Amino acid sequence: MEEHPLFTIYKRRYLSDVTGYSVGYLCRIATGGQPLSRSFMERVCFKLKRPEEELFLTNAAETCSKSK
Repeated sequence: MEEHPLFTIYKRRYLSDVTGYSVGYLCRIATGGQPLSRSFMERVCFKLKRPEEELFLTNAAETCSKSK
């Protein structure tokens, strides 16, 4: 199963330490078992000090194409 691109850049343990989300929750997001939420994306961007476009560009494109 293909993982979300965010998890090819950052390890789950690191994201857990930085964001406060559990490793289990991050595993579900990484594999698509749990959909991305706005609050998740905002917290990750804030904690990593990175723009949303840099971390979630692939997902944003998928969301736009599904809504058309």
